[in-house]
Amino acid sequence: MKKPSFRPLLTVTAAACLLPAAALHAQTTLQSPGGLGESAAQPAGQPMATPMGQSMVVPMSPAASISQPFPPVTGAVLDTDREGLRFRALAGVERDSNVTRVSSGKISDTITDLGVGLRFNKRYGLQRVVVDGEYDHYDFDKLSTKYNTLNYSAAWYWAVGNVLDGVASADRKQFRDVTVSGGTGVINRRTERNELLEGRYKLGAAWRVLAGVQHTDARSTDPTNSWDGDPNVNSERVGVQYELATGSSITGRYRHGTGDYQVGLAPSFKDDESEVVVHWAATPKTALDARLAQFKRDHSGAPTRNFDGTVGSLAATWDATAKTRLIAGWSHDLGSYLGGTGGHLESDRIYIAPTWRATAQTAFSFRYEHENRKWADVTGSLDAGRTDKFNVAALGLDWQPWRTVGVSAQLRNERRSSSLPIFNYRANVVGLAVKLSI
Repeated sequence: MKKPSFRPLLTVTAAACLLPAAALHAQTTLQSPGGLGESAAQPAGQPMATPMGQSMVVPMSPAASISQPFPPVTGAVLDTDREGLRFRALAGVERDSNVTRVSSGKISDTITDLGVGLRFNKRYGLQRVVVDGEYDHYDFDKLSTKYNTLNYSAAWYWAVGNVLDGVASADRKQFRDVTVSGGTGVINRRTERNELLEGRYKLGAAWRVLAGVQHTDARSTDPTNSWDGDPNVNSERVGVQYELATGSSITGRYRHGTGDYQVGLAPSFKDDESEVVVHWAATPKTALDARLAQFKRDHSGAPTRNFDGTVGSLAATWDATAKTRLIAGWSHDLGSYLGGTGGHLESDRIYIAPTWRATAQTAFSFRYEHENRKWADVTGSLDAGRTDKFNVAALGLDWQPWRTVGVSAQLRNERRSSSLPIFNYRANVVGLAVKLSI
């Protein structure tokens, strides 16, 4: 019997609370220049913030980070946010030298993108509502492939009086996954969802207690080729937090989850995770976010697939000057492996992303990302002992000739070096996009 899911409840709650508010408050506002360094085929916003020390799930999975380093939507309150409802439309074209990410038989293809989106941000007394959604249509020329993506991020930051607050959120990312474990020569698409309902009760000036429920889900068009087996997890979480008047905080939390995989005969599992999350507002221009957790996954009737270990991340944001921002980070993740008879995956990732806003209308950006992926304790498969190294480098230009029109260009290079040479690939991508915001 399939286990009950929190997702319908959380999604309906978010939709019922958020979407009517967006529809009732339509006003024209102007959007600042679009996401820096955004991909022409997958336009983007700024990196997502994590309110209330909310991590438990890395905001961006290793698959999403390499495939789509800038999420197209965010439920965070951005520095440039204006209240009200804003619409956007976009058109982009991208030339990809190795569209199926294979070591031989490369296909160079042209991809076109048409998209529409909206963003709503409004405060109602103690409540704040943020809704961001985007629908895109992608058309591949030589592959004769077409598909659509729907990305959304909805968050209700709620409060009752001065002692109780929290967040109800629903997020969905859809993207073309270029990190699939094999060189199958097909376009693998992945959908990641995260629904959360969490409350926080204030004990005095600095201490808080937290409790909530969460649902996470990953789905791939080829689940046997996804990086982590496409887990579906329902979780309960409790914690305690100490928050300083400066905005810095430290949060301890325990999560227990039950889940299964999209793959038909894969075993169900239980998760146990204890974490510490630190947000340090070091200066008005510098912020550090760190997470350290002990994670354990036990599979029902399949002990060879069990694994546990330390996971974590570290991210820094530094506004070096009024025109220059530097974002850098590191993360270590664990994921399930469903090939063979046992084992799991380990991922270590570093990235650096400086941005320079040369003028009020023009910004240049660069992003470099490196990931080591290891197949640990794998048995009964050719992947035993396998290691992959991903390197992604991207140059971006954003130009806003008019207040409502933005132009973005990107040059991107991807490489994978595997201990199994059949999985090696190189790809160069050139993209151009135009976005209208009203």
